[in-house]
Order: sequence, then structure tokens, then C-alpha cells
Amino acid sequence: MAGEIQFSYSSGRTCYFLVRNRIGQVWSTNTSSFGTYATASYADYVISTTEQGSASGFYAGTFPSAIIPGVYSIVVKQQITGSPAETDLTVAVGDYQWNGTVTLPLSALATSGQLGQIGPIKIYRGEMVQNFPFKMVSAADHFTPFTSGVISGQISRDGGAFGALQSGAFTEIGKGWYSLLALTSGDLLANTVALTFSANGISGGAADQRDLALILQRTSGQ
Repeated sequence: MAGEIQFSYSSGRTCYFLVRNRIGQVWSTNTSSFGTYATASYADYVISTTEQGSASGFYAGTFPSAIIPGVYSIVVKQQITGSPAETDLTVAVGDYQWNGTVTLPLSALATSGQLGQIGPIKIYRGEMVQNFPFKMVSAADHFTPFTSGVISGQISRDGGAFGALQSGAFTEIGKGWYSLLALTSGDLLANTVALTFSANGISGGAADQRDLALILQRTSGQ
């Protein structure tokens, strides 16, 4: 994806942004990792933006795809001289929710035991959820329900690397909806879970990747 970081400002400026994680470390484009801020490395923290059109005053920049899912702090600066500097003017700040591929819709997050896009499903830490439903749409228009798809899925637990689901059996429900046989107790033995599903059609075509983030509720004794 591209253009996830967006803001309005005076036209004709050179603007860039910096990304920090929840413990204040800053993203380095040189090392593709978060680290302790250092004045001497400032140029490595700069991520450029582009103004749309010729004088729209609307700017967009691409969030680094190598950053794992999470909530990050964004600081937008206007470059005053010929190169970026710590003293550049701050023009926008805010938090950004990232699912690893695109901006994370709040409706995709599970809170208080409910998953917003699907309905009131209790998600408990370490307890199996059978027939876990999710919807796929066509990559051609990002809207049409994707049917007759061959589904695959992966899971990340507590920010770890993505790997195979313990149960990889999927059933098509209809109208673009599919069901995973089970999110097993092992899959859900975590505080947070990231799920990603993809699909290719039997007769061709592909679906948009479906990404979901779950916050697991603890039960008594956990």
C-alpha cells in the first residue's frame, strides 16, 4: 500500500515524518529497525511525503512496510533548509494504527470480548473458538464478495513471526463469507493475536488480504 500518512498544510512545502514506537524508539530507514534516538543519525529517521497535485496543500507519505502491526506515534516536519534538521518546524502529530499491511480499522480490533466486523464472539485466551467466520472481497474492486476461493491463513502471537494455523481447514459459507474450522487453544494462547487470510479463485482472480487483530481476554487463574 502507499499514502497511509496524510495531512493538510501550506502548499509547496517540503515535508517529511518520523515514526516512534510505544517506548519512544525511532524508526531508522538505514537499519529498518527501531532504536534509540541520536542527533547524529537524524537524516536516517526522515520519511518523505509528496503533495498531491500542484497546489492542493494535501500531503501523503508511505508508512514503512517492514514495521510490525501496532500503534505508533507520527511527527510531521517541514524541512526549512536544504536538508532535514532537528530544528525543522513541527506541523502535525498523532497516533497511527497499523496492521502490517494497511491502516488498521478500529472495527477490526477485538475489545471487551467482541470482534467488531463479525459480531459478538467471545475471544478468551487459550480457549478454542470453533467455526471462526471472516469475509473476503475481490481484489479487482475491493467490494464484490469473493466466492469459490481457496483460502490460506497465518497467525502471529504476541508480536512474533507469522506461521501456520494449527487448524488450516476452511469452509465457504456464502456471500463472500468463509469459516475456519477452529482457532485452537494453542493458536489463542497469547495476549494478542494477528491473523491474515488470503484467497485465490478456483477459476482465477484473487481476494484482498483480510487482516484481523485480536486482544484476548484472560479468564480466572490466567
